Amino acid sequence: MFTNDAKGISSGKKMLLMLAVVIIVALYATSIFFSANALYDNKDRAQQNHKARMSQSESEPGKTKPDALPDEGNFVSVTVGTYIDNIDVFSIRDSKWSANFYVWFRWTGPKSLDPGKNFVVVDGNITKKDLLDEYHGDNDIHYQKYRVSASFIKYFDTMRAPLESHMLNIYIEDGARDGTMLRYVADKTSNISSRAKIPGYTIVSIANVIKNHTYKSAYGDPRRPADARATFTQYIAGVSIQRSGFGVYAKIFVSLYAALVLALSNFFVKPSDVGPRFSLPSAAFFGAVANSYVANSILPPSGSFGLVDFVAAFGMGTIFLTIALSLISNYIFVKKEDKAFALVLDRYMFFVVGTLCVVANIILPWVAFE
Repeated sequence: MFTNDAKGISSGKKMLLMLAVVIIVALYATSIFFSANALYDNKDRAQQNHKARMSQSESEPGKTKPDALPDEGNFVSVTVGTYIDNIDVFSIRDSKWSANFYVWFRWTGPKSLDPGKNFVVVDGNITKKDLLDEYHGDNDIHYQKYRVSASFIKYFDTMRAPLESHMLNIYIEDGARDGTMLRYVADKTSNISSRAKIPGYTIVSIANVIKNHTYKSAYGDPRRPADARATFTQYIAGVSIQRSGFGVYAKIFVSLYAALVLALSNFFVKPSDVGPRFSLPSAAFFGAVANSYVANSILPPSGSFGLVDFVAAFGMGTIFLTIALSLISNYIFVKKEDKAFALVLDRYMFFVVGTLCVVANIILPWVAFE
């Protein structure tokens, strides 16, 4: 169809038309490549970080490697486990989440150890702690079970939002005794309730691990050297979550896609009809800007660019391109009085720009989704 439309124009004009097509394709292809590559790298990096976080031997990139603890010593081993009952707050924009969970301690040794008294959550705050059960056997086997409500600070990686994955972690330490006196052992029976839900996300898995955690401070203790370091054993429960599908993504960008359809439809308006020819993409551009504000309202303030910004940039760039091409088409139609070439240009640009816009909006979310 497009080939037949171009038959009536000269070979020189065909060359100009093909040159315009090549430039636009190259522009979109370059932008898609770099955007998709950034999203893929972020996804791969997130997977590696999550793996390292739940590995007993690996350190998460960007974090100081903890000091090693001697294999032998005068310490008591305490088995720690958790059962997450529910996640009642989850806010990416506010960089926090909270949960109600059970935590238990089991040890063989002195009753006075009382590990439930001094445990703390790292990167969080315990709002409520209730001792529900306690057992002290004649053979020095002891057990405590607590129900805890706690809120946690988490700086979510939002580069791939709203198609991202996260790992929610509960970090538990003994607040008073380091690894030379008390060491945690992970109870592999730790789990999460099937009632625990996060709207828009699927809970994929739960795991736990014990890792060393070194503090590079003596906290002003006069009994210790100023450059003293203390290494604690830290129990980490990790809940992996990912987006349930493309529903949230579609809701966020449906108005942008409507604006793009509106902008592309102007290629079917006669170039000399200046009013509707330029009012359609202009209205679409303001709609795309408004959609960008809505999309970013779910994210915390950040100086980095991500999926939301890439999609918005492609949308506004496409609308701006339709305005620029409309100016060229109007100039050819009115000033040059070459109606045939102007109409061929419109048909080709609708097909090329529309196709590239669809391709970009398929590749980017596909690469970001895990």
